[in-house]
Amino acid sequence: RAAARRLELAPRRFTSMDGLRLGLLGNSKLNADNILEAVGELLQARYSIKSVLHNKKPSFSHPAPEAMRDEMVAECDVVIAGVGD
Repeated sequence: RAAARRLELAPRRFTSMDGLRLGLLGNSKLNADNILEAVGELLQARYSIKSVLHNKKPSFSHPAPEAMRDEMVAECDVVIAGVGD
């Protein structure tokens, strides 16, 4: 039996989403964009989100293209990746 490991979360830089730039990344599967749009709207209603950048991967089976990843790193403080089906 493997010994239980304690996993720790990465340090959090933000205590609120107020003023943050939000990124939404869909995986191109059915309903991923709808779910992400709903999550984005809920977060905008709750927080003073500065901006929202919504991207969609060309294929669910491949990583996001490097240019898309670079754009999100440069333009977003927080990114939510969504999976649909």
